[in-house]
Amino acid sequence: MVFRPATSLLRPAVVHCLLITGGLCSPDVLAGFAAEADASALLQTALPYLLGGLAGLAAGQLFRLPIWRREETVSAPPQPALTTTRWRDFVEVSADWLWETDSELRFIDLPGAPAIPSIAPQDAPGRTWDEVIVPELPADFAIAHKDTLARHGPVAVTLTRRSPTGEIRYLELRGQPLFDASGRFQGYRGIGREVTDQARLADDLERNEERIHALIAYSHDGYWEQDADLRYTAITASSGHLADLAADDRIGTRRWDLPDTTPDAAPWAEHIAHLRQIEPFSNFVFKRLDAQGRPIWLSESGIPVFDRRGVFAGYCGTTRNVTGEIRAREHLQHDEAFFRALFDKAPTNIGSISADNRWLQVNNALATFLGRSVEALVGMPADAMLRTEDAAAGQALRARCMAGEADHFTREVSYRVADGSLRWCRESTRLIAESSGAPPCFVVITEDISAIRETLDSRQAGEERYRQLFELSPEATLVCIGGRIHLVNAASRQLLGASEAHALDGIDMLSLVHPDDRAMESARLQQFEAASHQPILPPLPLRYQRLDGESISAEATGVRIRFEGQPAVLYVLRDVARWLSAEQVLRESRAMYRDVVESVNEILFQTDKEGRVTFFNRAWRHTTGFDSRLSIGQNLLDFVIDEDRVRVEQRLRAIRDGYDEIGQFEFRLRTQSDGPRWVEATIRPLLDTYDHVIGSSGTLDDITARKEAEQSQRNLNRELEARVRVRTAELEASNRELEAFSYSVSHDLRAPLRAIDGFAQIVSEDYAPRLDETGREYLQRIRVATQRMARLIDDLIDLARLTRQTMKREQVNLSQIVEQILTELHQEDPERHVQSHVEPGLFAAADRALIRVALDNLLRNAWKFTSRREIAEIRFHAELHDKQIVYCVSDNGAGFDMSFASKLFLPFHRLHGISEFAGTGIGLATVQRVIQRHEGQVWAMSAPDEGASFFFTLSH
Repeated sequence: MVFRPATSLLRPAVVHCLLITGGLCSPDVLAGFAAEADASALLQTALPYLLGGLAGLAAGQLFRLPIWRREETVSAPPQPALTTTRWRDFVEVSADWLWETDSELRFIDLPGAPAIPSIAPQDAPGRTWDEVIVPELPADFAIAHKDTLARHGPVAVTLTRRSPTGEIRYLELRGQPLFDASGRFQGYRGIGREVTDQARLADDLERNEERIHALIAYSHDGYWEQDADLRYTAITASSGHLADLAADDRIGTRRWDLPDTTPDAAPWAEHIAHLRQIEPFSNFVFKRLDAQGRPIWLSESGIPVFDRRGVFAGYCGTTRNVTGEIRAREHLQHDEAFFRALFDKAPTNIGSISADNRWLQVNNALATFLGRSVEALVGMPADAMLRTEDAAAGQALRARCMAGEADHFTREVSYRVADGSLRWCRESTRLIAESSGAPPCFVVITEDISAIRETLDSRQAGEERYRQLFELSPEATLVCIGGRIHLVNAASRQLLGASEAHALDGIDMLSLVHPDDRAMESARLQQFEAASHQPILPPLPLRYQRLDGESISAEATGVRIRFEGQPAVLYVLRDVARWLSAEQVLRESRAMYRDVVESVNEILFQTDKEGRVTFFNRAWRHTTGFDSRLSIGQNLLDFVIDEDRVRVEQRLRAIRDGYDEIGQFEFRLRTQSDGPRWVEATIRPLLDTYDHVIGSSGTLDDITARKEAEQSQRNLNRELEARVRVRTAELEASNRELEAFSYSVSHDLRAPLRAIDGFAQIVSEDYAPRLDETGREYLQRIRVATQRMARLIDDLIDLARLTRQTMKREQVNLSQIVEQILTELHQEDPERHVQSHVEPGLFAAADRALIRVALDNLLRNAWKFTSRREIAEIRFHAELHDKQIVYCVSDNGAGFDMSFASKLFLPFHRLHGISEFAGTGIGLATVQRVIQRHEGQVWAMSAPDEGASFFFTLSH
């Protein structure tokens, strides 16, 4: 129900004001109906004028209104009173109906009245005004209305009701108080009428009135006129923020004469020049200060006006306050710069994708995430770095958004970044619809979830491992929720006789308990459920019934857990029979361990964290003489002699503090009767289940005999070293004597040889004609023999020097030395045709001078023994035998019989006659001496007339 005071339904004053002040009709027209007694008549008469005026306003004629003027209000003359006869005639023919109450405000009669909203007309007589009318009034108006009734004043109310078609209808009740001759209140009498049309017309009029005032009050434009001198002649600016432009002091001034303007500035000068050319202008924006001194921006547009003769008469146009637009543009530019900086510098990965699936914008964080530059990404297909399946899914989702089926989506994808690795991210995409001509696009925010994915993968792997551990646990393990089995492992199925994987699912755990133990277990479980602070169900031996009916004994224990988001109990059933068997095995194992510990010769011990002994085996008493039981509780350092105690204490502290995992060292122990005993200690930290050091354990091995033997060995070594020094001195003296003897012998032998050779040469030269052929041959043999003897002496001296020469090992290129020697041999005997094959890059750690002597002798032997071959071949190469490099010099020469190989490297032993091949028999002996000095071996392989191969090795 809608309440309307009767005075608000018809407002003649409003109509009168609008018609006159708005210029919608003239006062003489209003004079024709100003005397109407009823406001409805006034409204009906004035309505065409009013609606016509509103239509004109709606058509944009606001600026054609004259400047507003104040009009005098013409009041209607008072209406004369109706006579009784005219009143009754009016009632008979009027649509109004009468009502009347008694002094207690009870309705007497409502003839012709329609249904009042809360009661039917036939039910109204006898009911009070408070029962029928007051409940239909608003609470605030009802209070004032009751006060009017109490004062017996005139009443006027308007009620609403709905017609059978659901339409809202308005009823107006007006009444005057009745008094008798003595002035006592007799009740109310009045009329009621339906005022729906008037109410609706009043509503329309009120709305139109509000629209007119709103249009005038909130218009952003002001209207102005200028004369030919560009001076304002009229300004209409009803808007509050333009009101100061319409002040009287603005009339007669030009635009650039307004305060706070600078006509010399470039924009003003251009504007004035434009006006002088009598051209229309549009959107000239200038700045000035308002009445409060705040800067505002105005935009004016105008067109030139000409009189009937075509003479320029001035300008007319509009003024708009564009301060909001200017500031909005500045704020927009600021916001754009702010959001651009926020976009570029945001740590979140942000980008936009065009409708054709290409990157439009990419911030630095996203570019860094993808491993590429912003410039490289812009314009690139957005799916280029995605897996094929992710790219296809993304295109399908964006197509759904473009089709209007969704406006955003979120998914997890992996990008193949620049370094080739996969980076997982959560991608949130939202469609930005087409706006102001801008094509639609997608804003994409990606969150790097690689670490989360790795964590989830690790968690899933961990859960899988735990599930496998649960399944493979040798103990029967069950998870129960609400007393019913939800998960079992293989050991549970085997223990309880379940042949199928899910045979135990959903079974009440208590039903598996043997009937004789069921009541006890039920009470225990109830107590456990009630004690929520107790996390563990203590172990208890019970009898259970397998699914096949067999009874078993098991120790049952449990712990509270959460399983699949629900409170649960994890049960562990230990097979008592197997447990007893395991206990027996454990006892036997402990007994065997004890026997082993007690039977070993080494001292086995344990200490606590302070170093106090907690265990000694029998070897302790056997080694030290102290009773093991009496020694327990004492500090191990108390048994260490004073000289070693500080060192041992440091090592034990390092072990207990975790710096040494295993300590191995030697020290001396006190004994009860004998002197100190040397022991070798092997000690490691003793850890608890949490890997905290709680002491140490280890062995003490009696090494006194070894120490004594080592001391004896040291004494013997010192004695031997002394003997060696003496023997070495003797050998050095002998070597010096031998060297002196060698030089003496060499000198003494060379002198007669030179004499023999010299006189033989003289005889050959001076007496050759006197000698026959036989004599000359004898002389030649004498000379050859003496020269051979001289070379033999030189070779012997060289061989002796090899034993005394100091070695200096270095990396030597053997291939290069062989090449040099072969070149020398070719130069000495250029007529020979020898094919040489040298394997390049063969190195060895050797004395350069000595190894050259050995190679020179081997190669000269090969050169000599291939002299009878038309095509001689000499090779130098290496092979690997038993992880050792074997060098070889081979030829295709005369060869030798292997039965004489044992004499091959002896001095002065030759396998061929002097007449066949020249030589002294010292060369191979020299080779063997050089190889032996290198701690290597040398040997030969050959056959007569098939060449020979000489092999040698060199130690590293």
